[in-house]
Amino acid sequence: MRHRVLRVIVKVASVAVLLLLILWLRVFYGSMQDYKTGETLLKENQTIRAITYFDRSLHWYAPLNPYVERSAKRLWDIGERAEYEKDTRMALIAYESIRNGFYGASHVFRPGREWIRRAEKKILSVSSLQGSAEVHTSPKNPHPDVLWSAVVVLSFLGWVGSLAGFVRWVIGNDKQSGRRMLRTSLWICLAILFFGLWILGMALA
Repeated sequence: MRHRVLRVIVKVASVAVLLLLILWLRVFYGSMQDYKTGETLLKENQTIRAITYFDRSLHWYAPLNPYVERSAKRLWDIGERAEYEKDTRMALIAYESIRNGFYGASHVFRPGREWIRRAEKKILSVSSLQGSAEVHTSPKNPHPDVLWSAVVVLSFLGWVGSLAGFVRWVIGNDKQSGRRMLRTSLWICLAILFFGLWILGMALA
């Protein structure tokens, strides 16, 4: 019985890892495509459109995704070049894209803190030259709610655990059909509850 439970846990964990891998690959591919499009547009001197695609690439954030860092560097280069050419509007757009992109990728963890710090210094500097510092200051509350972010993580773990429990009682050899039905219903209800909390947490975080 103990070995059977262990096999079920391993199967559920394998499915969860596979789903996360698929999600990571989708994010990686989206970031890569947007980065390459941005590079093409930049070579064609379509700077505003290029910034848009580099910004999209930043929003496809995932750990170990190299295109996020490359997009941030490219936006930084655009901002510095615009500063050199005295184009404060273009510089602000580039630096704000870096800041807002990493803010948008924040969840329980906050990636790109150093990029945000550097971008905000540049935004204040360029804004002061333009005489519009109040307009371009950092958003009031750019980070997600910590409580709901914790709900996202815990409810996801609860959902996976409920699925593991459901699979365990479905394939178990419990001959008491009434008791088996009760336990199966309980695991299904828990899975639905945690899944609902997961969705709600992502919406409110």
